[in-house]
Amino acid sequence: MKAYALQVNLRLGDINYNTDKIFSFIKDIEKNSLLLLPEMFSSGFDNENLEKHVKETPKVLKHLKAFSREKNAVISGTLPEKSRGKIYNKAFIIDKGEIIYKQAKVKLFKPTGEDKFYKAGKNFEVAETSVGNLGIMICFELRFPNISYTLRKKGVEIILVPAQWGKPRKMHFEVLSKARAIEDQCFLVASNTTGKIGDIEYAGSSGIYSPWGETLAFVDEEEKLIEADIHLSEVYKIRNQIKMEI
Repeated sequence: MKAYALQVNLRLGDINYNTDKIFSFIKDIEKNSLLLLPEMFSSGFDNENLEKHVKETPKVLKHLKAFSREKNAVISGTLPEKSRGKIYNKAFIIDKGEIIYKQAKVKLFKPTGEDKFYKAGKNFEVAETSVGNLGIMICFELRFPNISYTLRKKGVEIILVPAQWGKPRKMHFEVLSKARAIEDQCFLVASNTTGKIGDIEYAGSSGIYSPWGETLAFVDEEEKLIEADIHLSEVYKIRNQIKMEI
């Protein structure tokens, strides 16, 4: 199976520009593949205008559902979404044109004020999809081994990390992405933004890692769609080779 992670620079608050750019990168992905997009890829963290952006989220998801159906693909990322009067940074999984799972970001990044604009989620689950059992760790959540431990207990085979991770912590993103793959003996796909978006410069360093910690694909700071062939049988080969009963 082919897995993809997209790394792009975004224009703060410009949904049409951002979605057009994203589709220009992903239009030729293989059928029956897995595609991960960055965190908040439609608007970036244009927090002062979230009420406007949440109204556009259904339209963005509609386009992605149609593309997923065309490609028979699984697509994930995060978008701003309003529910019961609160705004969430919410991950989604689209499988063959249907939204099968959503998960709000639990660990909000207080240094950039996320807690002032978003309601925190509560749960971490594993979604059964046509490409495997997927778990999601949204950006800052990558720092918490108890989250990946929870996903491992629930049978995760591929961890997805949609992110907007700052450049001053670039090395942390690279090390933690590989570490989570190794400790949970699963594939990990990380999709970050790059360059300056608003007042923040982002790290890039998107990657795809094997259950053995091998770097299958990596991009430093340029915009790029990276890809790798992954085989879920490798997850169980490694888990049988080094037993880590949990």
